[in-house]
Amino acid sequence: MKKYFTKVSNSSSGYHSQSNREENVNHLVAPLQFSQEFDLSSLEADPGERTQILDFHPNHRDAIRRDYLQKRPCQPQLKVFPQTLISGDMRRFNRDWYVEFPDWLEYSLSKDAAYCLYCYLFKANSNRQGGGNVWSGLGFRNWNKKDSLAKHIGGPNSIHSQSKRKCEDLMRQQQSIHAAFDKQLNQDKHGYKIRLAASIRVVRLLVKQGLAFRGHDESKASLNRGNFFEILSFYAQECDKIRSFVLEKAPQNDQMTCPMIQKEIVLACKIETIKGIIKELNGDYFSLLVDESFDVSRKEQMAVVLRYVDRRGFVMERLLDIVHVKNTSALALKGAIVNLLSQHSLSLSCVRGQCYDGASNMQGDINGLKMLIKKESRSAHPIHCFAHQLQLTLVGVSKKCLQVGELVHLVSDILNVLVASYKRMDEYRESQRKRIQEALEKGELKTGRGLHQELGISRACDTRWGSHFKSFNCFILQFGTIMDVLDTIVETAHSLCHDPTP
Repeated sequence: MKKYFTKVSNSSSGYHSQSNREENVNHLVAPLQFSQEFDLSSLEADPGERTQILDFHPNHRDAIRRDYLQKRPCQPQLKVFPQTLISGDMRRFNRDWYVEFPDWLEYSLSKDAAYCLYCYLFKANSNRQGGGNVWSGLGFRNWNKKDSLAKHIGGPNSIHSQSKRKCEDLMRQQQSIHAAFDKQLNQDKHGYKIRLAASIRVVRLLVKQGLAFRGHDESKASLNRGNFFEILSFYAQECDKIRSFVLEKAPQNDQMTCPMIQKEIVLACKIETIKGIIKELNGDYFSLLVDESFDVSRKEQMAVVLRYVDRRGFVMERLLDIVHVKNTSALALKGAIVNLLSQHSLSLSCVRGQCYDGASNMQGDINGLKMLIKKESRSAHPIHCFAHQLQLTLVGVSKKCLQVGELVHLVSDILNVLVASYKRMDEYRESQRKRIQEALEKGELKTGRGLHQELGISRACDTRWGSHFKSFNCFILQFGTIMDVLDTIVETAHSLCHDPTP
């Protein structure tokens, strides 16, 4: 039996008054939350004054047992035996002498009796072995019976030994079924977080680059499962931390890769992006840029862009949202805009500018969208989109002037001839490289980082307002290079026509 040398003292402090005893066992016992109907601090420290454990509510008994066991000393501590002590010759010792006693033995000042902590906590009332209810309830006072301790302890299957094993099992929280479930649950949570983080990183990459998520065949036997699965697979091969948690290594019901999960992550990215825009706006004034058009699914979509000055003084244009509208009337568009702004704690009173195309529902002077918003905010000055004005100007002039119309068609035909052939595009790039090299050798151009980059050819598009300007600008800048390619085409065609080979 493990024994401790302790100093006899007349101190009346119980277990709850000695905080150093708690520090020795707090790391062994997991904290538990109990009903607020029972206060553990109200437990009696004197074993003679304690309420029997079976008199407590069953839901509170384990909490009470842990509380008493936490206060039980695990190393030599001061214990209270001020009047009578168990000793070999049954004599009464001076209060300041040193004695030794078992760690489960407790002494009551009020009853002048000894008690067994293990039996108090786990011994039932019906048990009569080892002294019956003496050591757990009535208290032991027969100091002249030196064999009582050994009789109470008994053999390996005695009530005392069983109670001791129950106390030890109660304190082994890591071996309990609840601890095993908690450990398994923590492992599942860890794997879930890794899979979710990997899917979020892949989604952010695809959203940032504007790439499609889905593939034509996403089955496991497919050679190309789409951008999402291919990037996630590459990420798992390169990163050891996620390799054993994603795709085939993940549970079948928790892979975090289904289309619904992808859409939810995209929606979360959208929400966080809008939060960043609103934070950057910081409640300041802004302008509205609105346009509506139908997509490939023939749904009418309205794009809302905010234009504002950030804290650093830079003019920013941020896409706020794309809203599906069933009606393109000015009143319906205004309601959709007001609803969208209210979702992000914005108001039309902060609008200081409007920019639309020339459609009647947008620019109408009576019931157009610009007039409806201006009634709400007089400082919301409407402006016709400059890019759209340029597009309309080119279209209008080309219809009125025959020479301009022929020029537009000629430039478009020339660019189509070049772009349609990969061989001609290679000749275009080679001619451009030679011209830049010759200019550098002659000193006509200066060298520097980012200068003289390769310029591509941009064809005009009817649905892009500024595409004609960009197309003409590229044609003017690369006129010499384009003429070199056209001369090569003419020479090749002329040589083929006069080839003497039969």
